[in-house]
Amino acid sequence: MRPLRSLTSIVVLLLSSALSPSSSAELPELQEKEWFGCFAGFKNSEVRFTVSTTGELTLEPVYEDGNPRSYIRMPVSWGIEVTMPNGRKGLQTVIPGSLESEDEPTDELERLTLRGKFEGGAEAQLIIEQKRGTISIGGRITHNGTYLPENIQFQVSARVLNFYGHNEIKLKDDPKAFEALIIEDLTELKWTNGKRQRLNSVEPRDMASEEVNGPGIAEVEVSIKAIDRQFLFEATGDSMITMSNRQGAALHQGMLVNWAPLSGKDPKSTARLAISVE
Repeated sequence: MRPLRSLTSIVVLLLSSALSPSSSAELPELQEKEWFGCFAGFKNSEVRFTVSTTGELTLEPVYEDGNPRSYIRMPVSWGIEVTMPNGRKGLQTVIPGSLESEDEPTDELERLTLRGKFEGGAEAQLIIEQKRGTISIGGRITHNGTYLPENIQFQVSARVLNFYGHNEIKLKDDPKAFEALIIEDLTELKWTNGKRQRLNSVEPRDMASEEVNGPGIAEVEVSIKAIDRQFLFEATGDSMITMSNRQGAALHQGMLVNWAPLSGKDPKSTARLAISVE
């Protein structure tokens, strides 16, 4: 009878595993082929926005044929920015298997809330809203875990990619011809005090500098001729944007648009990073 008892134990363990939540569980997936790998999404004549089953956010411009281009996209990360003892900062992204939502999968996203856990036992809530194609993202830290409150903040980072990689290689021996391709590209900033700046994409810049960020940024507009589109960012409510990029790089090589609510000034989590495409 000992072998029978062992078999019974195995069956019980298998059933328990099937019925209990998996530590590597993901959010449920939309069944339509167009939304493969997505928990939620939205698409109109200007933009396609997706939330993957592992909590990754992606924005893609839509073109005249009604479709995005696979190589033209903007990844958007969210999580907890941690300040280290040496002063350096880094963004911790959510542990995928910890994601939860009370919302159902949808391809007509209007409002969505996700909750997730991070290293160090911290927890955060992400809120996404969509209205007439504008994607608004916000959130808050709901549990500090092992971190001191002053060393962490909720953050969203939109990555503007390098859409000129192929041209850089093709025209590496003709810098003037390459410059002619990017000369019309502009990044326009509006500081929280109303001051405006226009930055070209030719000169190397330190986008994390005080010279660029000032007291904080309220609006950013990035115009890229190579993709015939503009990305618009606005910090709403009690929040602001800061910029960063790879040290010594020109703007055509990519940049980060980083957003965070102002510390202690957004208790109801109403501040947002609003993103649109024109």
